[in-house]
Amino acid sequence: MPTLRKARAVFVVLALSEGQAVTRRWLASLLWSRNEPAQGLARLRDTLSTLRHALKVSVGDTDLVRVTADRVMLRPGAVLVDLDTAASGGSVSSLLPAEIGADLDGIDPALDAWLLALRGRYRAKFDGASSPAALAAAPGGMKRGVVIAVAAPHVIGAGAETGLAFALAEEIGTSLSRIRGVSVVSHARVCGAPVQTGLDFVLEGSLQRLGGRLRVSAKLVEVPSGVVCWSACFDYDHDDLFHIQQDVAALVAAGLEPELPTIAAERMRRLGSFGEGAYVLMLRAISLIHLLDRRSFNEAGGLLSRVIEIEPEFSSAYSWLALWHIFLVGQGWARDPRASITRAGEVAEHAVMLDPNDARGLTIAGHVRAFLHRRLDEALPLHERALAVNPSLPLAWHLSGVAQAYKGNLDEARRRIEHCRRLAPRDPHSFFADGAAIIVELLSRQHDVAADIGRKVTQLHPRFSAAYKPYLSALGHLGEEREAHVVHRRLLQLEPDFSIRSFRMTAPFARRDHLDHYVGGLTLAGVL
Repeated sequence: MPTLRKARAVFVVLALSEGQAVTRRWLASLLWSRNEPAQGLARLRDTLSTLRHALKVSVGDTDLVRVTADRVMLRPGAVLVDLDTAASGGSVSSLLPAEIGADLDGIDPALDAWLLALRGRYRAKFDGASSPAALAAAPGGMKRGVVIAVAAPHVIGAGAETGLAFALAEEIGTSLSRIRGVSVVSHARVCGAPVQTGLDFVLEGSLQRLGGRLRVSAKLVEVPSGVVCWSACFDYDHDDLFHIQQDVAALVAAGLEPELPTIAAERMRRLGSFGEGAYVLMLRAISLIHLLDRRSFNEAGGLLSRVIEIEPEFSSAYSWLALWHIFLVGQGWARDPRASITRAGEVAEHAVMLDPNDARGLTIAGHVRAFLHRRLDEALPLHERALAVNPSLPLAWHLSGVAQAYKGNLDEARRRIEHCRRLAPRDPHSFFADGAAIIVELLSRQHDVAADIGRKVTQLHPRFSAAYKPYLSALGHLGEEREAHVVHRRLLQLEPDFSIRSFRMTAPFARRDHLDHYVGGLTLAGVL
């Protein structure tokens, strides 16, 4: 083993990644979280070179660490991790969970958090709590998420590759495991085995080749009812199998992530298992937030406050509460906007402190910095860290795109928002990203496009006041007085105090000409 601590840390992380390839971006974010992403990747490249050289000298193996353009892994079967054997009932290891990677503590806060979570999982296994139900439980035993078993897609016909099916299962499992609140059981534990107590869903599907085309289907099936809760289908006309498995995994994880709270809540209703636990209360709050009905919205804020009282270390509850405050201010509903902005910052920072590898928490904290605090230079690294942790998170692509728009980088903002839409075309909360797209097109002087998106968003989600503002500005620039009058009246029904002065005071745009263009359209539309 190499003596350099970060090289040792890379080896330990790879050995404990259960035979999975990990992305370079994630590995760099784990060991160089204080650095810019490009710097972290450069240092990782040097560290990998050091590690491979040390292994060549010490054990004579030049192929133990396998490195591709964007991934790193250990050669399958080359390293035996006795923790898994001991935890699953085999020979007892002399290493206690608290001692796993003890010599690596203090290298980086992100690595410390990862090791802490890892030790907690192995502690649960050593204590006999290795069932799927235990995987989704909080330290106190209360449920905090769902358990999904990922099975290899069923191969249809002789032309499709069995190896690809198993590779897809592994890749999808890796992508799903990056979502907080999701615990993944690999296909090896469920194929041909009876349904396990505590398992909530099985993700299954099929793989079929038709001539030169490959079709991959996926569906989320509830256990034990067999109800299909979600499904998707992906077609490819090329044979780049590595790209296919990466793309399918990203689209499945991104498609499921925004819908899982609703799916989990529906499952609980069917089973009659709704109660007053923290996780259940949070699901109820999430379902109420996006209704943007003021009464339901206020109830959601109360529920999230109760969640934090019940489980003060439930990081996801803090990030959802931060998002609640963002909407509270953005909708013009805050009685004391300054207090709400301060509180949003507090709970967002606390969420990141509790779980520095929760991509959703990181990107929400970034949006608080950008939208509420107008500190764009602090927001951008948080968004990049979120994407390094989970590159399949639609919300991170959306909110990082918004930050780029505020910064004035409109082409990059458009690229990110469009990628968000591609990842999750059926996102039930897509109005949030579509509202950001109106801003990008308005500032790009594409007023017809901005107005067209504004019409669609406000028709589908008429309570989302943030969409009316850039839509109204676009109408002002287009000279559409009659339509602008109607839109202005609707906006004032949602935000009676909206004015040019209030907008100028809170707008987070870094470029003065962008702010002036936005305000100019509002003025032409009749806003005072």
